[in-house]
Amino acid sequence: MRRRSGFTLLETALATIIVAVGIVSMVQLFATCTAQNRNGAHMTTAMLLANNIQEMMANLPFNDPTYSSEYFGPEPGEVWPNYNDVDDFDGLKFNPPIDSFKNPLPQLSQYTQKITVMPIYPTQLNSNTNEASPSIPKTTYTGAVRVRVHVYYQQAPASPQVEVYSSSWIRVDR
Repeated sequence: MRRRSGFTLLETALATIIVAVGIVSMVQLFATCTAQNRNGAHMTTAMLLANNIQEMMANLPFNDPTYSSEYFGPEPGEVWPNYNDVDDFDGLKFNPPIDSFKNPLPQLSQYTQKITVMPIYPTQLNSNTNEASPSIPKTTYTGAVRVRVHVYYQQAPASPQVEVYSSSWIRVDR
């Protein structure tokens, strides 16, 4: 009896299916890795933009040098970029975002920085956490505030903004 060499049609079809499943899996893995890489780049940029706001506000006084705690938010006649205390920044949005020297970053115009400043009790750091419905009125002087920066990304002008990162810190009046 003579032995044949080579593969049968069934063996060839099975090998082709196994290789095809492997290739499709690799393509899906590549697409997932690319998306995660893009998300990581957005997160890194957003963290940098939030840190820019924190650095910019680090040397600002808690209250306005002239009006003390009389006003929450910008004082009468005060306009950006002359804001000179922490609460002046409440409700501001920057698009294009700004760096820590208050310079706009037009190359990052797909990102928006939104700042909220909320009074909190210095002995209860978890107070007044709901920005939409504050439990402490913004006009109340408590001696401490929570500054929160939300960073949004918008892929195209018609696309919705997506929050990429949020950061907060506490400032206490000294």
